[in-house]
Amino acid sequence: MKGSNGANGSLEGRSSLPALTGAAAVWAADLVLPVGAPPIRRGALLTDAGRVAALGPAEELLPCVPKPFRHDFGRAILIPGLVDAHTHLELAGLRLSPAPMADWIVALVRETRAWSSSLFLASAKMGAAGTLAAGVTCVGDVTASGESPTAIADAGLRGVVFHEVLGLDGVQAEEILARKLASLGGAHAYRGVLPGLPGQPAAGLSPHAPYTTSPELYRAVLEACRASGRPAATHLAESPEEARFLREGGGDFARMHSELGSPAERFHPPGCSPVKYLDRAGALDGLRLAVHCNQTTPAEWERLRRAGVRVCLCPGSARFFGHPLADAAGMRRAGLGLCLGTDSRASNPSGSLLAEAAALRNAGFGPEELLRLCTLAGAEALGLAGEGAGQLREGGAADFAVAEPPPGVALSAEALFHPEIRIVCTVTGGEVRFAAG
Repeated sequence: MKGSNGANGSLEGRSSLPALTGAAAVWAADLVLPVGAPPIRRGALLTDAGRVAALGPAEELLPCVPKPFRHDFGRAILIPGLVDAHTHLELAGLRLSPAPMADWIVALVRETRAWSSSLFLASAKMGAAGTLAAGVTCVGDVTASGESPTAIADAGLRGVVFHEVLGLDGVQAEEILARKLASLGGAHAYRGVLPGLPGQPAAGLSPHAPYTTSPELYRAVLEACRASGRPAATHLAESPEEARFLREGGGDFARMHSELGSPAERFHPPGCSPVKYLDRAGALDGLRLAVHCNQTTPAEWERLRRAGVRVCLCPGSARFFGHPLADAAGMRRAGLGLCLGTDSRASNPSGSLLAEAAALRNAGFGPEELLRLCTLAGAEALGLAGEGAGQLREGGAADFAVAEPPPGVALSAEALFHPEIRIVCTVTGGEVRFAAG
């Protein structure tokens, strides 16, 4: 197979393709955007045994397999599977109206307190199905019920599930953590490398947020994560009311704790911002992912960067609550590692990661950079980039999506962020998990 190994993605220098199994298939489209490599006009992927065996011109790869195993999407864009770095799949079945965040949390907790484990699982399965329909193949999911790992595995998704831990009474920190670790059972040993095929997601921990989690519990969780190699993620500086609660006490979040019967009596406002609060508590170093970070300053960005914390922005959720969105452009200039998440269908009904990225166009992000935020940046933040999640490369995971722009819109990276872009197929491990009707 000959050609030039340049921007057209051809295959010069390859003496032969690897030996293929009977499961090999070719997937072609008029534009392939691998991320981390030049675009390929009229390109294709050759997949085999759940991996990308080759990447190049469609005319060279399509003849490699029998006709029944050739999938040609024509006027479409083939991209790596999107990586949604922050989800709550188990809340997909919940529909709440926009409201101040404290009132929204009260409504959410009162509703879900009555849910059985089977209802959480059904809701998580609904969320996983919607995620695949949005072109997502890898998630960073937060679960309170512990049911979402089953939904993720059953759907053929990859990712990390962060098991939520919370409690404001520092005296009970060790007991709370012990109960959570005991509940993980077989997920106790962290598996940070993607398996050859989609399967049980890796297990991390998530101290919920500074307004619900004591410094003692944060430190205990991070120590447990360091000891086991688990990743840790937290919600941080999401709303002005969170900042007020930590600075002064009182306000809507104090009322929220009272209405929910939360044991917040021992909480004493530290008189500082959420980031400074965690920094003083020794709860930044070892934290892999901070979600939201809307109420943060340049000095705090520098502290997060030095601690190795990546930031997951959720523009749709900020819009839902009316929160000021983080200064994404400023964070980028400060050298923070950024990625994107959709949060939950309960606070972002669209569930579209491409729409999340489109919200950053006015902040000066170009289309190629936006695509990277949706894919490889998320995989890196979750520690899952090593096996090819978030990009298309030989030997990497055969996880990808196919997007179809509306008529009249030219095929390009920019077209992915058109409001009428349509996901027509999502594949993980070389198997179709979603196909538009």
